[in-house]
Amino acid sequence: MKTISNDELVQNYVDRFSLSRYFSPILLENLQLKQLEVGEYLVSQGGSLNNLYLLVKGKVQVENYQKDGSCAVFSIERAFSVIGDLELFLDNDIRTVSTVIAISKVEIIEISLSKIEQYAFKDPAFLSFICIHLSKKLYASTQLLTNTTLPALTKVRKYLAVRAEAEGSIIHLEKRDSIAALLGISTRQLNRIFKDLSELNIIQFKNKTVKILDRGYLAEIEAKNLL
Repeated sequence: MKTISNDELVQNYVDRFSLSRYFSPILLENLQLKQLEVGEYLVSQGGSLNNLYLLVKGKVQVENYQKDGSCAVFSIERAFSVIGDLELFLDNDIRTVSTVIAISKVEIIEISLSKIEQYAFKDPAFLSFICIHLSKKLYASTQLLTNTTLPALTKVRKYLAVRAEAEGSIIHLEKRDSIAALLGISTRQLNRIFKDLSELNIIQFKNKTVKILDRGYLAEIEAKNLL
């Protein structure tokens, strides 16, 4: 992870994501812009957390490793999202609960926890900002639990529905094993469903790109109920 010394770019992100609504001027002065390459780790499960991170460009994968070595993908985060908010109010001896890895070239804004403790813990605007993002994560985790019993085809349809709603008819996918792990199905099931949907002219797919041909088919699934 390297530091980007570009005050103008930092200010562009502050303006784009309206950070001045939630961060005091003195906190804004302490923002640092960092860049990660594909495959680089931002946070490691069980490690200590010294900063709060704001994902402003690119995508990261949030995953958790079990004692048996298996890996569960919690989410694939895109700009704008907050990393480290869950641990922000935990006891100091509680370590990070997830591993976060860059799956594209990533730019993040880093804020020292010591600065947050000094300037933001009693700031209603900042606390409101954190509550908003924690609420989104709670909702997403609730949907994740709700969807665990759904058939694999329904999970994939719902996944494509929300991606199409956010990105349009052309969707650039992450690694299929990551998507499969996120949906709680096997990569083989995911590939077979993509093949079946392609044969039905619902989608076209090649490598990491999916083109939605039949939005009506996906519209039968409410995107708001997706993972």
